[in-house]
Amino acid sequence: MNIMEIFNGIVKEEIERLESLKKRYEHDLEGYMRGCLIKKNIKGNFYYYLNYRDKKKKIFKYLGRLNEDEVLEIERKIEKRRKIKNLLSQIKIDLKRLKKVYNEEK
Repeated sequence: MNIMEIFNGIVKEEIERLESLKKRYEHDLEGYMRGCLIKKNIKGNFYYYLNYRDKKKKIFKYLGRLNEDEVLEIERKIEKRRKIKNLLSQIKIDLKRLKKVYNEEK
């Protein structure tokens, strides 16, 4: 077995690993809230809204009066979604690079 065959095997395994990770992250994204939490003070009361885009349309969804624990939970979910989305973006970049290297080496 020469060095190029070993290299191609390693690259192929990494591509398969990243593809699997990509699918898992895409599935995980569906379970988290997207957008940002907006807090409005109306007549001395605080009301919360979830602001996000659906294709080109802006959605401003009313969530109501929330207690501090509910607000923290929603913010945690939004932040978790952002982290997963950033990881997914990096995986897509890495996959594109690896596929290019793998196809050039064949």
